[in-house]
Amino acid sequence: MHLSRLVFTFSLISLIGIALMLDSFFASFLSPLGVRILLVHTIFLTCSLTVSFPMMLGLAFAVGFIWDSTQMAVTGVNDVGFGYSIFLLGLTGSLMQGVRPLFKRGRWEVPVVLVGVATALLMAMEWFFVSFGRAKFLVPESFWKELWVSALLGMLASPVFFYLIFKLSRLTGCPILSINGGLKNEV
Repeated sequence: MHLSRLVFTFSLISLIGIALMLDSFFASFLSPLGVRILLVHTIFLTCSLTVSFPMMLGLAFAVGFIWDSTQMAVTGVNDVGFGYSIFLLGLTGSLMQGVRPLFKRGRWEVPVVLVGVATALLMAMEWFFVSFGRAKFLVPESFWKELWVSALLGMLASPVFFYLIFKLSRLTGCPILSINGGLKNEV
């Protein structure tokens, strides 16, 4: 049982690693359309439902650290400090953990909607942190379009990621759903 949990956790980390590699591809493909899909964040939010709270915080730290390492400017002045993504991912992951009991019973409709809400919240908080760092609270014209389209794309993509996570769970033999309402061991 413990080996299957370990293999499942490493498969989730691999899934997030693949998302980190594919994120720049999707960004270059969708940016001319004025659309931004937060692939890494969406996969993190879907994975945060399948692991325990301490493991989710560990994933938030790792993903946020890598995200900030790749997205921060090397030269010049950054508007926000290094590590703000860790805080934002921990906060939105905690929000997702709130509906984990529903998810463990096989009800994934609410988590799909919550992925979109958490994505919109993440982008709004990111804008707030950047605006606070610049000391200018100006909303760009395309901000609301980008926020709602990214939230909608996250909601549309999350069932695919939930399906992948369910398949990984079956392949590794680590149950993520409870049977007859009783909770299984935590991942």
